[in-house]
Amino acid sequence: MEQYFRFPESRYELKIIADGSHQRCGLLGVVGAVDGTHSACPAPTSEHRSLFISRLVLQAVCDSHLKCLDICPGWPSSVHDAHVYRNSPLAH
Repeated sequence: MEQYFRFPESRYELKIIADGSHQRCGLLGVVGAVDGTHSACPAPTSEHRSLFISRLVLQAVCDSHLKCLDICPGWPSSVHDAHVYRNSPLAH
């Protein structure tokens, strides 16, 4: 996964992405946009099956060129987006 999704670490990379966000959207100092979505999946065969309701929450961060910088998949669909964010590596 790290081969395809990597959050920028150097100040140079962050500046290039923030400049792109400013040019494209007029937003200063923005490196990425975070959102969550529900994706279809087979429900697990466990006692927690009802939490998934055949869907998973996927959190993604994209830059100004719609390149994914970070993903956090696999939360049950009953979990709120804020809970997914608070428990993601991105928040830490």
